[in-house]
Amino acid sequence: MPNDNAGYDYGILVKTLIGAVNELSGGLQLIESASGGEQPEYPFCQYTITSPYIAISPDIVEGEQFEIVISLTWRALSGHQALNLANITNKYFRSQKGRFFMQENGGIVVVSVQNSGLRDTFISIEYERSAGIDLRLRVVDSYSSEIQEIDNISFTNENLGG
Repeated sequence: MPNDNAGYDYGILVKTLIGAVNELSGGLQLIESASGGEQPEYPFCQYTITSPYIAISPDIVEGEQFEIVISLTWRALSGHQALNLANITNKYFRSQKGRFFMQENGGIVVVSVQNSGLRDTFISIEYERSAGIDLRLRVVDSYSSEIQEIDNISFTNENLGG
């Protein structure tokens, strides 16, 4: 049974990003970086949540808005293909279409798109070509705390000094 008071569900973020990458790329996959299982065919995109929680206001706990930084990296067999996909991703998340998709499907606000560029990896005797972006997103936490309400206060003459 899920806990409705557990705080922000990062699964919503991942599900929304999977839908966005699918839409912007014409059906290519988004997977978690450094995850088990078989690697999809090239090209594909990987995500890493690099900063899962950046406080905006330290005094607010219930219904708190906070920011997340997530890295999206396209893996491809050619550098230009990886760069093209990273550029499309950059444009998508900066566009009204991408911002609307994130808001409508996950309640996520795109704050900024950063660091579009090459991220090649040397594997054995060849390079895996990669390029990507970093997204700064704002979400709302669902955490709330139960507090006991005071229903009635009564005073007696002893306490009033009268």
